[in-house]
Amino acid sequence: IAEAVVEFPYSRIYDEYDFKEKSTLVINDLCAESCRIYASITADSKKYAANLLIQLPKGFISTADVAAKVDTSTGQKLFLEITKTASVSIVNVNSQMAAGPFVLYVVNSAEIINDSEVYEAEGMIRPVSTVPRYITVMSARLFTIHGAPLPRMKVISSAQGFIATMSGFDRMEDGNCPHLYYTINYRSPGFKMEVNGPILTIEYDYKKKEISATIGIANKFDGAFARNGWIGSPGFHGCPGLQPYRVSTIPSSSRHFTHRSRISNLRVSIWR
Repeated sequence: IAEAVVEFPYSRIYDEYDFKEKSTLVINDLCAESCRIYASITADSKKYAANLLIQLPKGFISTADVAAKVDTSTGQKLFLEITKTASVSIVNVNSQMAAGPFVLYVVNSAEIINDSEVYEAEGMIRPVSTVPRYITVMSARLFTIHGAPLPRMKVISSAQGFIATMSGFDRMEDGNCPHLYYTINYRSPGFKMEVNGPILTIEYDYKKKEISATIGIANKFDGAFARNGWIGSPGFHGCPGLQPYRVSTIPSSSRHFTHRSRISNLRVSIWR
């Protein structure tokens, strides 16, 4: 697989297939004014990411070091910011130009939403005392994201909502990527979404209930269709005209979903 990059108008998502058997990858235009680079790796691929080197005006920084950038007080992923650089080079100095499971999210800073947060899926627990506009979760491994239900309250002033897309936060603004999960309710019913790809962004309006993530998907949807939910094929994002995600930890063959609950209301949408 070559050129696995998924190229959005203001961001790009790369994986290890963009680096395998290549000495250099060049990112054009996104950082001409300013950009942010987020990275996600696995424990096994860290040794390869340590030899994928981002060229800076003075020296290099490895993608492993970018992936390790975390705010220890909040758990949020931090980023590498690059300014005034029309072309950013990433050099592969691994033996035989190898690469392992890896996700790189590069976003133009003009599209940065100040009220947004980015997390690594592994170990993510975010108590929702305040809610940012967008929460993005990344992982080089498949993951499951959980939202706790909100108990019934006697007085509720207005309905609240939840939207999810398989994209970075920059794609929530224009609406071109479909809302794969969408609900508006006077209390959160809770959710559990198995993410068959490297990135998910949610717009979350329910207050005071935590969001968490765990690595892996169960490949079972017992009771999933008794409430709002969705399932997707490997690498699917639904954004028109773009190839699917291809991280090697995403299975390339079709998955088989097991469902044992009664379905009362099911809508099937097919994107081409």
